[in-house]
Amino acid sequence: MSPDSHRILDGHKKLQLPHPDHPEDGHTDVVYGVHLRGDHLVSVSADLTARIWDLETQRTVHPPLVGHTGSVTAVQFDAAADQDVIITGDTNGNIIVWRFSTGGRIKNIADAHHETVLSLHFDHRYLVTGGRDGKIKLWNCQSLEVGNNDVPQFAVGPAEGDRYQEYSLLATFDGYHAAVNAVKLRDNILVSGSGDSTMCIWSLQTGQVLHKVDIHQRGIACLQYNGRFIVSGSTDNSVRIYDVDQQVEVACLEGHTNLVRCVQAVFDDGANVKTILSGSYDGSIRIWGQVPGSREWRTRDQCHMGGFQAHEQVHQEVDADRFGNRIFSIDIDANRIVCSGQGPTIRVWDVH
Repeated sequence: MSPDSHRILDGHKKLQLPHPDHPEDGHTDVVYGVHLRGDHLVSVSADLTARIWDLETQRTVHPPLVGHTGSVTAVQFDAAADQDVIITGDTNGNIIVWRFSTGGRIKNIADAHHETVLSLHFDHRYLVTGGRDGKIKLWNCQSLEVGNNDVPQFAVGPAEGDRYQEYSLLATFDGYHAAVNAVKLRDNILVSGSGDSTMCIWSLQTGQVLHKVDIHQRGIACLQYNGRFIVSGSTDNSVRIYDVDQQVEVACLEGHTNLVRCVQAVFDDGANVKTILSGSYDGSIRIWGQVPGSREWRTRDQCHMGGFQAHEQVHQEVDADRFGNRIFSIDIDANRIVCSGQGPTIRVWDVH
């Protein structure tokens, strides 16, 4: 860390989920994913559940969402009235769509992938999922008639009749022979990152690769995309920024000593990358900023997690292999940073 680093995280209130007074709310195994929106957070865990949290009270809103048969590995939610959904994926290749407001199950997509669902991303039109089986699949979020403009040119036919029911398989993107660890969609573009160290930029309409990006030395573990820049993390321990319009690597951020499992990027009004947060298997979160007047990026703040068990819990020998310091997921908004990892407790910082 540079000598002029700002201790951003140290100066803010630290919280944990579950609330120390209510340990019964918490997960019982490692938390693979967290997604933050407003005052709510949804987390998914190896304990086979998803949980909805109120961040003001640090309490769960509903009982645990139960239905997965394997560790729950991927999550996104949208609490808006016209969406009101949580979508989760598990190690058995299953996807479940839940109602955010009630915690009820809307749809179970069994065997969506042949192996673990590693990544998913949705908007009001589509759900995209990436699996350990090397497949990327495209599903419709709303019922569609054949011939609708949102039906891709390379779509398979509907299961029956002339209409695709909600969350039907529209198409499969072919081309990968390694796990698809990250997917992001925006407008009619899909960006994916694979264990083969490449990222692909796809057309959602034709299913064709528009551009292949090969800037990492090892597999891609995570990425963010805003329509102009891709920010990616890799098992080569680096974070990189790629300018899609110019088709050039803009920066390589080095400092982590193990796999970079998760990244979040803050973009300014001009769609430029302003700040990057990265979480690693080395047990640290780094907050990166660009040196003024330079293309160089430096670590502005660094936080070593020290594990993901509740502060009052005594570390047991039996949990030595199961619980540890690895970071699996981070998310941010204007008010909070949240982090989960190799243990049942979720860390939260109030930064507003």
